[in-house]
Amino acid sequence: MSAENRPARFGVILSSIIFLVLSLSGCRVEPAQQGTPSPSPILLTPYYTSAPAPTPTPSTSDSTEDLSPTELPKPTATPHIYAIQSGDTLLAIAQRYNITLEQILAANPGIDPNFLIIGEELVIPAGEGSLAAYPTPEPLSVDLGKPRCYPTSTQGLWCLVLAENPHSQQLENVSALVTLVNFQRDIVDQQLAIPPLNLVPMGEAIPLVAFFPGPISGEIFPQAELVTALPIEPDSDRYINVSIEIDKTELVDGNGEVEGSVMVDEEAQTANQTWLVALAFDVDGRPIGLRKWESNRASAPGEAQGFNITVYSLGPQIAEIKVLGEARP
Repeated sequence: MSAENRPARFGVILSSIIFLVLSLSGCRVEPAQQGTPSPSPILLTPYYTSAPAPTPTPSTSDSTEDLSPTELPKPTATPHIYAIQSGDTLLAIAQRYNITLEQILAANPGIDPNFLIIGEELVIPAGEGSLAAYPTPEPLSVDLGKPRCYPTSTQGLWCLVLAENPHSQQLENVSALVTLVNFQRDIVDQQLAIPPLNLVPMGEAIPLVAFFPGPISGEIFPQAELVTALPIEPDSDRYINVSIEIDKTELVDGNGEVEGSVMVDEEAQTANQTWLVALAFDVDGRPIGLRKWESNRASAPGEAQGFNITVYSLGPQIAEIKVLGEARP
């Protein structure tokens, strides 16, 4: 099925990622064994509930085989000013106007894909074949891991792609297009994967998350391609530096608890929004869970806020928990 016939549900992704604060559950995609039929999946509760996940049974497959899908159509010229509506996603808007997501992000540098505001106006740039006012930026290189997908009880699919920033500067608006391809090289579905935080610090890795509402059935092969990765200007005042101190980490069965404090740097301005994300990794360094923590309390420079975050595993035992954060004025 082509991407045009499957409208993206980025709004679902955005709200679900915010509710990633509640939990993750599913099952990891494993390679199919030759001559062995795929087992029936254990249907699990989607990760926005508070219940930890049981040990999963895979229903989809990884593969090293190159199953490249058909190329998407080229954009056409439709310059426009568009007001965001309820349920909109940037990917859906791009497809509606037959342009690329990169062009929308380039034309609207202040937009945060994680938090679209109803009524906010977007510049829809001119596409190919006209004098485009906003050229598509070339994304900075980002190291993308292999996407891992986990089915839900509603036959949907959560896919996680670990993105690592190899640069000596922070990145924002990092995103990847996750494509599900079958054995016939047909596109089953496509969704945009974005991180739970907009900021990716230098040298750090953070999972990009995509949700496929489904139903997804049969053997599929998830692939990921970088869409956007924009550098943050050194003199930008849109983010505030914070320091994170971990006081205690406990790993019990399929979940982990991390406790500590986050503090706005003494030389920074007051932060009115602070976001943290606890990332759970298995022994092989693969992301297997994450949970977001938010605070809208004003934090003066040098002031610390305590946090306690419980994150659930997608199946394997948690070997390590990392906490990343960002703050804004």
